[in-house]
Amino acid sequence: MFFSFFKKKTKDSTNNEFNKKSIPTKKKNSVSASRKGELGEYKIDIQLDQLPAPTKHLSDIMVKNPKSLSGFSQIDHVVITTHAIFVIETKNYQGTIYGAKERKEWSVNGKFKMMNPFSKTMATFKF
Repeated sequence: MFFSFFKKKTKDSTNNEFNKKSIPTKKKNSVSASRKGELGEYKIDIQLDQLPAPTKHLSDIMVKNPKSLSGFSQIDHVVITTHAIFVIETKNYQGTIYGAKERKEWSVNGKFKMMNPFSKTMATFKF
């Protein structure tokens, strides 16, 4: 009786408990996509750590934004130099970026849409 506990159970196709159709499957890329983004931000953070001494940088900053669903917007990186302040949005995409200076949206491999980084609306951020 003790060893019957370790016996391999047989799969019955009529039993929904073992039927593969009833078992939900996870998408392989759903978790890895967010991890790729985090990896991209981490790689940039390592590079920013190597900037010369008077330069400072901040990463993963939350800014109040009443227009957002959560009430906040996230900024990946801010680099502060003696001459300028740079705001960096990190993407970890692989492929070709398609866009033109006058277009509002660009795309990566025709799949991922992104805002034109040269547009005037992207350059102004109001507090």
